[in-house]
Amino acid sequence: MSMQVGGKGTVTSDLNVTPLIDILLVLLIIFMVITPVLLMQHRIDVPKKAEIDLPPDVTQDQVVLTFTKDESVYLNQNKIDLKDLKIKLIDIFKNRRDKTIFLNIDPDANYGKSVRVIDTVRVSGLEKLAVITLKKGEKFQIPSAPTTTTATGINVPVGP
Repeated sequence: MSMQVGGKGTVTSDLNVTPLIDILLVLLIIFMVITPVLLMQHRIDVPKKAEIDLPPDVTQDQVVLTFTKDESVYLNQNKIDLKDLKIKLIDIFKNRRDKTIFLNIDPDANYGKSVRVIDTVRVSGLEKLAVITLKKGEKFQIPSAPTTTTATGINVPVGP
């Protein structure tokens, strides 16, 4: 900024706008580069919802861990002690490629003890935990010997 002092005491000042224009041009270039990147969208193909709500297939390979409000633990239909759960799970899943277990936890069960059971499952080396949920109005069921209950409450025979 420059100033001139006249002989009569008047002061005139000239504003140098060149640095201001340089800064505005740099900002304009930055916005021109960033705007197309922000507008870039990724295409995602979501599968369509099935028209019929079918129950999931139950095979003998699936392992369902049930924890009840009275702190009973069932592996499929067999009642086991909570202390032996880790060893049993390691034995069951040591030669399996798919390390997925289905958790069927009673909604009335103690939350802290349910989390301990889930921690035991994770410590056993299982990679995927699938939670079996109940539909509205459906009651929690403990697995019975000849059949197992799926998430939709349909009894499906297990094994021969």
